[in-house]
Amino acid sequence: MPEPLKNEYNESFVNKLGDLLAERDESFNLDGFVCSIINDNWEDRELKARMRHITNMVHAHSSLDYPSQLKIMTEISINFGGLVGMTFPDYVEVYGLDHLEESLEAMYEMTKYSSSEFAIRPFIVKYEKEVMQSMLEWSQDENEHVRRLASEGCRSRLPWAMALPAFKKDPSLILPILENLKADDSLYVRKSVANNINDITKDNPKVALVFCEKWYGKNSNTNWIVKHGLRTLLKNGNKRALQIIGFNDKAKFRVPDFKLSDNKVKLGGDIKIEFQILNLESKSAFAKVGFVVSYQKANGSLSDKIFHVTEKEFDSVNSTTFNKKLSFRDLTTRKHHPGFHKIGILVNGKKLAEKDFELYN
Repeated sequence: MPEPLKNEYNESFVNKLGDLLAERDESFNLDGFVCSIINDNWEDRELKARMRHITNMVHAHSSLDYPSQLKIMTEISINFGGLVGMTFPDYVEVYGLDHLEESLEAMYEMTKYSSSEFAIRPFIVKYEKEVMQSMLEWSQDENEHVRRLASEGCRSRLPWAMALPAFKKDPSLILPILENLKADDSLYVRKSVANNINDITKDNPKVALVFCEKWYGKNSNTNWIVKHGLRTLLKNGNKRALQIIGFNDKAKFRVPDFKLSDNKVKLGGDIKIEFQILNLESKSAFAKVGFVVSYQKANGSLSDKIFHVTEKEFDSVNSTTFNKKLSFRDLTTRKHHPGFHKIGILVNGKKLAEKDFELYN
């Protein structure tokens, strides 16, 4: 079983952080700091609770004011990366909201070693114009981590983060940043831009489609961003999204054969899916193929989940056969319920065939 992520915040990290703080701050109570963290309550704290508790204890065991303590935190942040490195922008988030200029400078530096994507969001809410102007400038920075922050920090639906309802309503301030990053050489940055676009498609699909249509076909990096950014619309068969990236949504296809391994499946078991796709056009046609599972919910209603299978050119002569297996073992993200389910075959977002089966205890 993999080590829980929360264990990256451990005694070794706390001691190293405390030592570095004590070296630079005569007022820092090192023993008190360590004892206030590594105690009987430590094991019960989950990941974010551990990070926030450490942040609070850094502040509690120093007599320095925020600007003075911030200089030290910024200086030592270069010694920590990844998850534990997010402690430093977390300190800015908690204690720096009334110090805009110093806090922005600190997050700019800290993100180079970890990420300030969560910490920047309260500042966007309070100082929208000023922060978004800084992030626009950061989108042209030479450091890829800074450029990524410019996109990731203002995502309207960033997971596990403070919401940005103003950007769900109107993403206009985000668009110039994405424009600067639309052909970025860094995959790390491009993934963030694509995720930002995908967020926009969920609240403002027409806005996303307009600039994706303008971008597509100009650069291979941009094409990658557009394709991944429109993934939700593509899964749902949005005609305009399909047309942008070259799928012929008007091409005719058929599913000549579709089989399930059984019409009854035991909870925890698997079902095998076999189906064929036939292009009915007189010439080859590019298509996106997938299947949708209508899962039984606890209240008796059905909930759809779309699974991607392939994107390919189908000739006009031979059918193509696909074989897939679907598991009904419970996951942390999905609990299965007995009852009737459905599986439908999708081509360019259109359901061309469907079968029922029963899940039982």
